[in-house]
Amino acid sequence: MASIPNGLGSVADLLRRFKAARENWELWRSLHQEAFDFANPQRQTFTQHSPGQRKNRHIYDFTAVLGLESFQSRIQGAVLPPWQEFVQFVAGDEIPEDEQDRTNKGLEDVTDTFFSNLNHSNFSTEISPSLSDLGIGTGAIQIEEGGFEDGEVFEFCNVPLSECFPEKPARGAIKNVWRQQEIEARSIKIVWPEAELPGDLESLAKNSPEQKVKILNGHLFNQEDKKYHQIVIYEPSKSVMFTQSFNTKRLIVFRWHVVPGETFGRGPILQMLPGIRSANKIVQFTLENAALQMAGVYTGVDDGVFNPHTVRIAPGSIIPVASNASTNPSLTPLARSGDLGLGNLVLEDIQNDIKKALFADPFGDFQDPTRTLGEQLLRKQEMLETRGASLGRLKSELIEPLAAAGIDILQSRGLIAPITVDGKQVTIKQTSPLAQAEDLNDFQNFQVWFGFNAQLPQEIVAATIKVEEIPRWTQKKLGIPAELVRSDAERKQIEDTIRQAAQATIKQGGESGGQPGGPVG
Repeated sequence: MASIPNGLGSVADLLRRFKAARENWELWRSLHQEAFDFANPQRQTFTQHSPGQRKNRHIYDFTAVLGLESFQSRIQGAVLPPWQEFVQFVAGDEIPEDEQDRTNKGLEDVTDTFFSNLNHSNFSTEISPSLSDLGIGTGAIQIEEGGFEDGEVFEFCNVPLSECFPEKPARGAIKNVWRQQEIEARSIKIVWPEAELPGDLESLAKNSPEQKVKILNGHLFNQEDKKYHQIVIYEPSKSVMFTQSFNTKRLIVFRWHVVPGETFGRGPILQMLPGIRSANKIVQFTLENAALQMAGVYTGVDDGVFNPHTVRIAPGSIIPVASNASTNPSLTPLARSGDLGLGNLVLEDIQNDIKKALFADPFGDFQDPTRTLGEQLLRKQEMLETRGASLGRLKSELIEPLAAAGIDILQSRGLIAPITVDGKQVTIKQTSPLAQAEDLNDFQNFQVWFGFNAQLPQEIVAATIKVEEIPRWTQKKLGIPAELVRSDAERKQIEDTIRQAAQATIKQGGESGGQPGGPVG
């Protein structure tokens, strides 16, 4: 049996921690299950399920289902766009100002190496379902070092909400997470080649390799050594099969909104769940009412000639009746009731609220000729600003741990020089479309401010504004590569050269007895 690192206790202590995390998970189970039932039924795995099972037969209104797909794609496009550099590694606060340009140029290679390996991994495909779970409230993704044989440095795995058991954090982001996953017995040594299987599990893997067993996969932070430890436990025999440690978090849990005292997040689906249920019921009633109006309901008199139990109402059929008199018919249509128009009116309002919460259809109807390009840009800017307020937590709970784990893996492979992404030596600058929109807003404010000051006398402008710093500031705000901007040393060298040339010209003019650059008298 593998040994447990000091500071984490015994196997019994670890199982008690998992039990507490599972009890908290059970408090959320019914709410999460209902949310998945109405918004993402295909990923509902809280109950027993089988391959090929039909999971959406109870769905009548697909606003939430399609809206959640739109939510996932918009969040990914705004914060984690595929095949784009959505962050940059730049000099931190402790780097002297005169060395930041040189440091940033060196870190550009780190950024290129990080995204070169990230883009060639399965990150984009695995983060998509995690962002879909974020729409419910909580997403999770696991990052591991890829195998040398396949050439991939990063390997990602989405962790479904039904398998994710986070421990309640004392403060801040979630550090300790358990995953209870079901895996075939023969696959255990494939997933964890160095695992030490207990006797009963080893026998099961030989005799019934296709039988599935539940494995506890814990990712726990140790306060003693300040490291994250992965501990794999086979619960029936209370055996620790495998352990390994990391400098960074490898199972990342990120949330939308968090209520104080709660572990799981509350996303737009949970916020709009009453409306989603109402919309689904309204569409169900509307379809039932429409079926009644299309097919009709009739009353028949059982008088011995007309038998209402065997009559078949179909085009071209002849129904024998006892009377065709309008005052005493054998078959009479039932009076119709209900108002489809009222239901559609209520449904439209609810659907619009659901779409708004999920960032679906933010620009309105593109067929409307009154929507100008300027209005579309304003709507996009407003949408990004609204989204930016909601996604501030993603930077600390997803992007920073993801970048730190990636850098740690690259260093272990020897692909980059050792650096510390802690905000002091090296920090992260977001360059996603959302961050660029925020920087563009700052740049527009600068243009208004500088345009106003440009109307003032030049001596006031020169005494007030650091004109020489404007190119560097705009370069950072617009995301221009640092290699296109001269460093402080290069700029000082050029200024010295220009100054020396000017002094030489003045001196030459004085010696010739004329004006600098003018004819010799």
